[in-house]
Parts: sequence; structure tokens; C-alpha cells
Amino acid sequence: MSRNKLISLLVAALVLGIFTFIVYSLFEISPTTRIVPPSREARLNEYLALDRWLEGQGIAVQTEEYATLSRISRAEERQIFLQVSLFRWTDEAVEYLVRWIEEGGTLFLVLDYSQVLFERELLFLLEEFGIETDPESAPRAYTYDLEYPNYDRRISFIVEDETALILKDRSGEAKLVQQSRGAGKLIVSGNPHFLFSVNLDNAANSRLASAIFASENGSWLFIRGATRVQGLWGSLLREGNLAVLFVSVLVLLVVCFWALIPGFGLVRGDGEKPGKPLRERFLAEGRFLKSCGALELYHQAYMREIKRQLTRKEGLHGDDEIQRRLADILGRDLTNRHFNEAINDYKTILERI
Repeated sequence: MSRNKLISLLVAALVLGIFTFIVYSLFEISPTTRIVPPSREARLNEYLALDRWLEGQGIAVQTEEYATLSRISRAEERQIFLQVSLFRWTDEAVEYLVRWIEEGGTLFLVLDYSQVLFERELLFLLEEFGIETDPESAPRAYTYDLEYPNYDRRISFIVEDETALILKDRSGEAKLVQQSRGAGKLIVSGNPHFLFSVNLDNAANSRLASAIFASENGSWLFIRGATRVQGLWGSLLREGNLAVLFVSVLVLLVVCFWALIPGFGLVRGDGEKPGKPLRERFLAEGRFLKSCGALELYHQAYMREIKRQLTRKEGLHGDDEIQRRLADILGRDLTNRHFNEAINDYKTILERI
């Protein structure tokens, strides 16, 4: 290697080293967190992670937004997840559900809002299994604990039966009750926050979800409401000021219409120019066709009209019949005529037909 190349290589290495040192000293590479909002599917279904997990475990999931006794009686599933506000409660429905549980069904009742506790039939069903709601639980202060599942802080239960499975929070309040009856069982809780997609990554929530659903065989019927995702108008009605919106739109329309009006006043269109007389236009057309040797076009046009009228009025079709009829109308033969004579004959024939 020559001396010049060696010096160039050393200079390049020195420059590269200095540049690397400056970049390393002045800049820092640090990871950034990008917040990805949940998809529309996840916003519509707060149980989406649970559904996918159950399907991954080979457990079929059927979902309904509302149910009646007729729908439940026709269900092939032996496990039902039921939000009590989405079911029409009657004495007949309670009797059927008690018998259905005794015959081997699993019913997961979700007391999704406090007003359902005034349903007489629902309270009768809970009393049938020895379960009561604690009226003093709602006003109590409550904090979530990562070591415990995310229970509903509004509702707690009082259970007299010692054979029932009772899950409590850190404060010692009963938040989920499982009571067996015959070959089946009843599970009761408030809103199951521990099953929501945003909470299933907590180990306590996932263990409880697995204990409830993975221990059962067969498919589940979920009767639960869907979350309504509001669009633009829903967001405006909820958070926006419609008066400001309408005023802005009105001002925009006025400005746009004002911009369309010319600043120099109304545009006056020119009057329609008179065309040439019809006679002059026909003469110009005839001169042009004569110069091109195409005056035969006039003969063809007249003959087409004459044949059409003779066919329609007298039923003539053949050329020979038409030629004889034309000779009869004029009283002479139509051959060997000058152009002007032929046109006059055609006009005479059309007048006499």
C-alpha cells in the first residue's frame, strides 16, 4: 500500500472515530412508548379477551344481547352467563331456572346494576339458594388490590349456608358466591370486572376466570349487553357545543355564497344572435353537395319519404309497383329529368299522395 493511501485511510479512520465519539457523547438512544388505542371490536365487546381465550381452549361461545324464558329453554348450552337486567323475570322463569340448575345446568348470574335488586322474582331465586345481598355494602369505601380479583365494589352478599363457596375481598366482604344444587350450581356476583379485557392481564383475575370457565365442559351462552361506540354526532352531543357548531356552519355558508357573487355586479349575457334564413342555409348546402357531385342525396331522401308514405297508405312494397304508381300520379314517366324538375315532381307527388 502506498504512503498516500495509508495517510488517507488513517485520516478517514480518525474522522470516523471523532464522529462516533461526538454522537455517543451527545445523543442517547432510548425506547419510546407508543399508545395504541383499542380497536373498535374491543370497544364494542369488553369481554373480547375472554371470548378469544375460551375459543382458544376449545370452548364454544354463543352471545345474545337479550333473553327470555323461551330463549333459555331452547338453549342447547348447559352453561349460561346471564346479566340479570337483560332477562325478563317471572315466577315461571324462576321455577324453570331452579329446575334447570338441579338437572345439571350452571348459571352465572351477574347483578349488573343495583335496581335489579328490587325484582321480586330475582330476590326469590337468590333466597331459594340461601343468598342475600348486603344492604350496607354499597356505601362502604373500597379500593382494588392486585392480589385480589377486581370485584364489583357496589354489591356484597350474605350467605348462611356453610357448604357454599364464597370468595371475599381484602375487607372480608363476600363478592362471589357459588352454590351447588342437585347436579348443577349457581354462581352470583356483581359486575364481573375481573372478566373484562383490560383486567385479565392481572394474575388474580385470570386465575378466577380459569376456575369458573375452564372447569366446565361444553359451550357457554353469554347473555350480555354490547357497548355502544358513539360516532361523531354522539361525541358532539355528549361533549360538544352544538350552538357553536351551527353558528360556524352558518357563517361558513354565508362567506361561501358571498364569495360566489362577482364584485362587479351581475353578469349580463349577450343576446342571441339571429341566424341566417332557412332558404340561404339550404342554398349553401345545395351548392356544397353540387360541388361534390352528391346531389343524388336529395333524390334518395325524397324517394325514401315517398316509399314510406305509399307503403303506409296504399300498401305498396316493390320498386316496380312504386314506379308505376308514381307515373300514374304524374301522368308521365319519371326518367330523363333535370335536377330541378325532379325535385318539383317529388314535391308534387308528396302533395298528391
